[in-house]
Amino acid sequence: MEKVITKIKNTMVNGFLMLTAAWIMFALTFQVYGVFLIATGQDEKMSQISNEISWKIDGAFKNNPDNIWYEGSEK
Repeated sequence: MEKVITKIKNTMVNGFLMLTAAWIMFALTFQVYGVFLIATGQDEKMSQISNEISWKIDGAFKNNPDNIWYEGSEK
């Protein structure tokens, strides 16, 4: 029984570490893409991406239906 619990714990820890590593790789890839856009003079596209992320996540834009904090009328 103890071996099963230990195996489950190890699987959970390994899963968490893999998820963390994947998130870090995504973040680094996204950052390199942003630097590439700025270095090649495509500042407008980088600004558009940045604004889109801000508008979806930031609570200041919660009147926008695309925002995750949107509190529209319930029908």
